[in-house]
Parts: sequence; C-alpha cells; structure tokens
Amino acid sequence: MSFRFALAPLLRLRQSIERQRTLQLQEANLQVSRAQETLAQLERFLSDSAQSDSTALKAGCTAAELQFASVLRENLHRFRQELQSDIRKLELLRQQAASEYHQAYREREVLETMRARQRRAYQQEQLRRQQQELDAAYLLQRWHHRN
Repeated sequence: MSFRFALAPLLRLRQSIERQRTLQLQEANLQVSRAQETLAQLERFLSDSAQSDSTALKAGCTAAELQFASVLRENLHRFRQELQSDIRKLELLRQQAASEYHQAYREREVLETMRARQRRAYQQEQLRRQQQELDAAYLLQRWHHRN
C-alpha cells in the first residue's frame, strides 16, 4: 500500500492559491515599476523643458510661446502630483498583495510540513513492518531447522 495524504485536495488548493497570489504580487510590482518609470520620464522631461525654455528665451521666443510652455508645465506638474498619488496607492496595493502572498505561502507550507511528517511516519511504519516480517521469517527458519 502506497502513502496517501488525506489532505491532498486541500494541499492542491493551497498551492493553487499561492500561485494566484504570486501572480497578483508580480502584477502589483509591475504596475508600481511602470508608474515609477513614467514618473522618472516625466521628471526628466520637466527638467529638460526648463532648460530649453531658458534657451528659447535667450533666442527670442515670443511671449505666447513662453505662456504656452508655462501652461504645459503647470499641467505636467499636476500630472506629476496625480502620478505620485497613484504610486502611493499602488504601493499600498503591492503591500496588500505581498501580505496575501505570505499568508498563502504559510498556509501551503503548513500542509506541506504535515504531509512530510505523515510520509516519514508512514515510511518508518513500513520499515518496522518489514523488519518484523524478516524477524518472523528468520525465527520460522530457525524453528524448522531445530525440528
């Protein structure tokens, strides 16, 4: 008779949940990374545009062009604030996803540990039975030689 873990269906469920939580955590990490990269690009653009505005002013840019650039920069600053707010929200979602993953990991690990303990106990019992059978065969053989 081979080893059978009675809670195998529950273990498979926990493994599936852990895989789902892993994917959710990866997705949350990806969203945070994308938002941070967008913010970094925006910061570079704002820095570059400030430098180009001073160059354009020296080159004789019109007031309308400067005002348009100023309005554009104001909108980009607002967008930056919204993006920073979104990043904070995404960070919270990532923390929640990490927490859910760790919980799923622990729950699966508990069942894995139970299965490993039960398998060891089963194997020890099998070895004990085999030894008993060998001992009984040896004693039977000795008894036959005496008679």
